[in-house]
Order: sequence, then structure tokens, then C-alpha cells
Amino acid sequence: MSHPNGYSKEDVKRLLGSAWLDYDNIPESGNEMRKRKGREMRERGEKKVYPTKRVGPNFDENGKYIYPEGSGFNYMDKMNPDSEWGGKVS
Repeated sequence: MSHPNGYSKEDVKRLLGSAWLDYDNIPESGNEMRKRKGREMRERGEKKVYPTKRVGPNFDENGKYIYPEGSGFNYMDKMNPDSEWGGKVS
């Protein structure tokens, strides 16, 4: 079969050499692979596994925040008259 430009499919294949795309043997793209894997999972009845949420700050049963050990300062230590902060709060 001849094309309007005078080249047949075999002529174009011979001219292009290794640049010729073999449409029967093209590897699937990443998007096609993702869709195929999703279809296969749904056919098997599997559900998508999502990462679990990380545990945030610790709260007690009343909703009050539990401070980590050794954090902050003791207010009464700062009220000590011998401390560098002075003695009396006004």
C-alpha cells in the first residue's frame, strides 16, 4: 500500500530504523500501570491502605495537656527571695 507522499509503511520503518515505534510492544506508562494496579486491587476486594495519623500531644481524660517531664519551671522557685528574680511579685 502506498501513501500519498509516495512512501509505504515499510519504507518509513526502514528510514526511521530504531526510532520506529512498535505499537504492539510499547511498555505501559506510569499512569496506565497505576490504573491497572487499582483495577486489580478492586477485583480482589482489597482496600487501599492509608498511613495512620501520628499521635499528637498527650491529653488526659479531662482534655488537659500533659506536659513532658522536666519541661517548664516551678513558679514557687521563682518566688524564693534568694533567687535572682527577686522576692515579691507586685
